[in-house]
Amino acid sequence: MDTERLKANRKRSKTLSYLKKQNIMLSESIRKYVSKNMSELSENEIDMSKAFVGNLLKCANISLYGQTGNAIKLITSITCNHKLCNICNWNRQKKVRRKYFNWFASNETLNKITINGDIKHVTNANLNKYLNSKPEKLKYDLMHLTLTVPHSRDGWKGKKIYFSEIMQAFNQMRKSDEWNRQVYGGEYGVETTRNTGGYHIHIHSLLFVKQGEQNRNRLHLDIMRLWNRLTVDKSNERVQFTENQIKAIKKGNKLMDDVFVNKLNPQGATLIGLECIYTLDNGIKTRTKEWGTDAMMMAVMETISYHFKPKLFNSSEQTYDIETIVEVLPKVYKKVLYRKFGCLHGEKSLNVKDDTLLQDYEETAEEVDEETGEVLQTHFFITNPLNVYAKGTDNEIHVKRQAIIKNLSAKSGREAVKQVIDLSIPKYK
Repeated sequence: MDTERLKANRKRSKTLSYLKKQNIMLSESIRKYVSKNMSELSENEIDMSKAFVGNLLKCANISLYGQTGNAIKLITSITCNHKLCNICNWNRQKKVRRKYFNWFASNETLNKITINGDIKHVTNANLNKYLNSKPEKLKYDLMHLTLTVPHSRDGWKGKKIYFSEIMQAFNQMRKSDEWNRQVYGGEYGVETTRNTGGYHIHIHSLLFVKQGEQNRNRLHLDIMRLWNRLTVDKSNERVQFTENQIKAIKKGNKLMDDVFVNKLNPQGATLIGLECIYTLDNGIKTRTKEWGTDAMMMAVMETISYHFKPKLFNSSEQTYDIETIVEVLPKVYKKVLYRKFGCLHGEKSLNVKDDTLLQDYEETAEEVDEETGEVLQTHFFITNPLNVYAKGTDNEIHVKRQAIIKNLSAKSGREAVKQVIDLSIPKYK
């Protein structure tokens, strides 16, 4: 393993051990909270909390490491796949970022095809589904969309927690002609925080947008009009805009005038975040139009990372909002909060859950002793990340003395992964 890969692996191992400790702390906090508030919680909240505690405690307990010479590296872990698990969100974030990074490298254009009079925008991988079509190559701009709703402590439209409602509104907007004339597709995730003003449930989306003059401002106008209408909450106390509110609304788009603002409903959303990819030059935003630049990829990766924040309900650097977690757990159970749409719908190379441990495993080249040229043998073993720690400025990985480990007889990393799969319950397919 080369020096850079070894450093990255050590950092990954250190992060896994840290997040495992965070899972333990979180599980204990939830257990204490549930025990203390048992009479005030619903049966569903209690059951879901107990199940989540179980997931946190078992996640990554079976972690595979390899030791070559004195160097120890992390290979893989059996995880719980829970939406709110620190380790699993970290894993998803890494996987999705890697998949999109690789995908963009070979998808500078999309394909516009016409089927029975209907226009479709498809990726290169999905073009084989339309063998008789004559595709037109399309370049696109990437934009980061953030959507919020006019919520209060009581929630939005009578719902304190409104995951389904905000996703339904977004889905409805994507069916409009205004949207489809300008947006080829994209992906989105629903993020949740809570403060003194109640739950703040919002959408972050990466959009593939038709290129054109002032396409950001024109799309922003249409989204503002559509989203404002779709998010009207009759219980919203705001019935007219103040002069300062009108100025704030117009500030985000030079095409927006008083006539446009006066047609908006004060009881609907008026804050739309839509950003092109840009770089900062002496504090001034400069739009990035060159394909494949570091600025482009950094912006894309940053947008996607919103969907899988390891500390989704962390209210500070030290503490979790346990009340929020317990209340939300039943609401997110079996609910898909991350989706692809339009041109990315059916793009299997960007799926995360379809991966097995073997698909996700990357076999590295054999390591050789620099002096003798002899191929070094790797010893594989399983242990809990709590037994592993990083030491020194190079984060060199060590295993604690008297740690419980299970040695494997595997001769390769792939064989070791297969043995881990066989040992895990439930088994990976």
